[in-house]
Amino acid sequence: MSCWGVEGGQIKKVAAAGGTPQQLTNVAAYYSDLAWSPDGQKIVYVTGSHRDKVYSDLQMELEHSRAGFGFEEGEGEVTGIDPTSVLDLRWIPASGGGSTLIGPTQGGRYPHFTNDASRVFMTTGEGLTSIRLDGYDRKVHLKMTGGASGSIPPRPVGASWMRVSPDGRRVFADVQNKHYVATIPVPMKQTLEVSVVGKGMAALPFKKLSAEGGDYLSWSPDGKYVTWSWGNKFYRQAVDSDKPEVFEINVEAPRYTPKGTVVLRGAKIITMRGEEIIERGDIVVTDNRIAAVGETGRVAIPANAKVVDVRGKTIMPGFVDVHSHMWPPRGVHQTQVWQYLANLAYGVTTTRDPQSSTTDVFGYMDLADAGEIIGPRIYTTGPGVFSTSGVTDRESAMNYIKRYKEAYRTTTLKEYVVGDRKIRQFVIMATRQNGISPTTEGALDMKLDLSQIIDGYSGSEHALPIQPLYHDVVQLLAKTHTFYTPTLLVAYGAPWSENYFYETTDVHNDQKLRRFIPHELVDAQTLRRQWFSADEYGFKGIAEGATKVVRAGGRVCLGGHGQLQGLGDHWEIWALQSGGMTPFEALRSATIYGAEAIGLQQDLGSLEVGKLADLLVMDRDPLANIRNTNSLVYVMKNGELFNASTLDEVYPAERKLERMYWWDGEPKPEEPLKKN
Repeated sequence: MSCWGVEGGQIKKVAAAGGTPQQLTNVAAYYSDLAWSPDGQKIVYVTGSHRDKVYSDLQMELEHSRAGFGFEEGEGEVTGIDPTSVLDLRWIPASGGGSTLIGPTQGGRYPHFTNDASRVFMTTGEGLTSIRLDGYDRKVHLKMTGGASGSIPPRPVGASWMRVSPDGRRVFADVQNKHYVATIPVPMKQTLEVSVVGKGMAALPFKKLSAEGGDYLSWSPDGKYVTWSWGNKFYRQAVDSDKPEVFEINVEAPRYTPKGTVVLRGAKIITMRGEEIIERGDIVVTDNRIAAVGETGRVAIPANAKVVDVRGKTIMPGFVDVHSHMWPPRGVHQTQVWQYLANLAYGVTTTRDPQSSTTDVFGYMDLADAGEIIGPRIYTTGPGVFSTSGVTDRESAMNYIKRYKEAYRTTTLKEYVVGDRKIRQFVIMATRQNGISPTTEGALDMKLDLSQIIDGYSGSEHALPIQPLYHDVVQLLAKTHTFYTPTLLVAYGAPWSENYFYETTDVHNDQKLRRFIPHELVDAQTLRRQWFSADEYGFKGIAEGATKVVRAGGRVCLGGHGQLQGLGDHWEIWALQSGGMTPFEALRSATIYGAEAIGLQQDLGSLEVGKLADLLVMDRDPLANIRNTNSLVYVMKNGELFNASTLDEVYPAERKLERMYWWDGEPKPEEPLKKN
């Protein structure tokens, strides 16, 4: 198994019956995709350097994109950060010790063996590939493809996972989220190409298995069964059978709830319950919910409560970012995640990622809910529904959307330009049947956006590309109750507005930001930016349209897009307000409207009795100046109160944030030269 600690990752092994793990590696690094050789003498793995832990959230996807997997937008779109090195394929003795380089992965994933211990197989953009353990004789054996993607020009979508049987005679593959078993001729002197679509004869015989697909494809040691997982279900199917066996696996942990009562006394309170503002009030929090809120002197204070004096400050609900690409490290999960820490420290207490790219986020969601890691509330659509997803008719739409309800157990998904309007309507029909609320990709196409709004998609992500917005479009958004999230930081049609804030604020020397984002990432994002004239930016025009929508009774939401974790959400709020919204209207978009967009307004988005205790304490009033949102003193999430500058816990316990690995990456000041 690969594990993670403060210093980086290691490889360990433990007996199947349990016991104390034995560490096999002697160098901290980024390790993933472990595989035993069939004789049990070696362990093959994918690895990167120690510093790749900073980039491990992006590394694998960028490697695979370069290798030609044909991923859509989303696999490397966040933050613009490029890893500094490539990934290698290596092996170590099963007893531990020094490692031996096989070669670069060249974007390969899922290394595994047949019964031949001298070659390791991988899935690459070229197809099923193998290489000898000495690094020579790299071969591409088989390429399996499905239907064409929506790219220009269209291209067949390759298998995302290919696994060879122990005898080397068959391959188990996932092609566009459907499973197939194909026969491999032996010996094979050239690369064979097999399409699983069309009516003609295939180059190799293949059998269709799961129409719903699944993850973690494998074979039984005797080669008689294939196995895979789908959410919390494990599937095993005999190759000659028509139906799989299904085993449900449930692992439970209690949801973390702090105990005790705390009172925040004397602040101005922006409740977001209608237009209510309490000029001097108290909030009582018991465990993780609001027990009372009202004017000071009219709220009963429990005798055993801890009282925090916040006179002169302003309290409002925590920010709800409904387009938050935080993208934590994939494959090997870290014990604390800088993206999560940065967002919470800047007041983002609830997030919805509309396109998480991988399913790792569901594991992190559970860790956050159980109190094992620090961060905001994490919700997600899971991976987006793309043109590469194999949705071509009503039946395939139903089969594919089932995973969001049954495997991912999410109530929201994102349709990402999946096909023509008829196919997009099949997707929305499937979501309605499964009780899922769908949002969409804007894609810089006004006709696409309007047709999706008319067809009933609940959300419209990214800015409508034409401005100004006239009465008809404004009314369409408002009357259809579409949640419009313009993500101004990455708005098309003009320079991205994130550049405006990089130009006009000192981001690089922000000490709070550098506490929560690794130094080299801050450098990469801030030191060399493209410069634009102020009158080149278009975000004010888009924000003017958003203002019209709000004043027509519509819903505009906060979406930071993960451009600059945490601080970027403040930029997005400021940009929204620049189009004529009052500060209160901008804050409403950042709170209660976002809660409504993801169906959680009964628990979040406003400060009301019975709701979850997510709130922000600001040193200065954001109603007086919207940029005062970035004067945070405290952040409370789920009843836990944190110092906003450090994320040291203030209540219910008093404890400092553990030391993070990237703090050691800060450059140290040069010492003056000493004279002899």
